Amino acid sequence: MPHLVLRTIDGAADLLQEELRTMPSVRSIRQLSAEAVECAVDGPWDELVACALYFTIAVRDAGGPAVEIPSLSWMRRFGRVERLPWSTNPVVAEVLVRLAKVRPGDRVVDPFCGTGTILRAVRRRAPGARVVGTDHDPRALKIATGNQAHYLVEAKADALPLEDSSVDRVVTNLPFGKQVGSHQLNRALYPAVVREVDRVLAGDGRAVLLTEDKRLLENAIQRHRALKVVRRRLLKYNGATPTAYVLTRVR
Repeated sequence: MPHLVLRTIDGAADLLQEELRTMPSVRSIRQLSAEAVECAVDGPWDELVACALYFTIAVRDAGGPAVEIPSLSWMRRFGRVERLPWSTNPVVAEVLVRLAKVRPGDRVVDPFCGTGTILRAVRRRAPGARVVGTDHDPRALKIATGNQAHYLVEAKADALPLEDSSVDRVVTNLPFGKQVGSHQLNRALYPAVVREVDRVLAGDGRAVLLTEDKRLLENAIQRHRALKVVRRRLLKYNGATPTAYVLTRVR
C-alpha cells in the first residue's frame, strides 16, 4: 500500500486531514506540516481524486522521496479556468467554503465574486446551495460566466441587490488594497461592507471574509458591534499572508 503526500496551502493541512478522515478507503492519515498530509489508500482512489483541498499528490514508496503524479494535480482534476491576476486561489476558495460550513439549500452570496472561484467551490461542496455572485467589474463577470459560474449580478458590495436577512452565508475575498484598490479606499469600503453583510445576513447566518488589511477589518467589525469574530485562520500562499475571519451575529 503506497504512502501518498498531499500538498495544500500553508494553514489548511488540518482541514485536509479532517476531510480525509471521512473517506472509508483512506488509512494511516498524519499531518506532516502546515501544508502537507500523508496517507495511504486501500482501494480505488476515487474519493481522494474528488477532494478539492489539495494542489498536488505524490507517491512515497519505502520511505523514499515523494514523486509527484502530474495527472492528479488540481488543474488536471478540476479543469483549467480563466483567471485575473487577483483572482482567488482555488484551494483558498475551498478553505473559505469549509469555514463557512455551507449546507445544502443555503442561500450564499459572494459580494466580490470576480471570476467565480468561490462560487464554483460552493457548488462543488454543496450542490444544493442557492448561490449568487456580485461584482462591480463587468469584465470579471464575463470571465465568471465563461467559468460556468451562474446567477451573477453587476453590483457594488456595499449596495447588494438583496433583501434584508435573506442570506445564510456570505463568503468572499475582500480587496487587499494591493492589486485591487488601496488601503485608503478600504478605509471607507470595509465599514460599508460590514454594514451590508449585517443587513443581508439571516439571524443564524455566518460570514467568512478574507483579507490582508486585517487591522482595518477588525476595527470595522468592532465599531459596528452587530457582528463578532468567532474564528481566525491565517493562510500563507504566493507571498501573501491573509487571515480568514469567520463572523456570526452578536446575540
